[in-house]
Amino acid sequence: MRGTTTDLRFEPLAAEVRVLLERYGYRLPPGDHARDLVLVRVEVALKNLVEIFEGRTW
Repeated sequence: MRGTTTDLRFEPLAAEVRVLLERYGYRLPPGDHARDLVLVRVEVALKNLVEIFEGRTW
């Protein structure tokens, strides 16, 4: 993802999204491997959302 990997806003945003999901009752699966896979997929989805939101989709 261009631009988002060095964007200082991204890590706090990702942390806030995780807190928000947990606040609404969503839970990560048990086990480190499954948890890591889920968090990587969430990060990719969030990076895509950020790029779309800012119009950086081309």
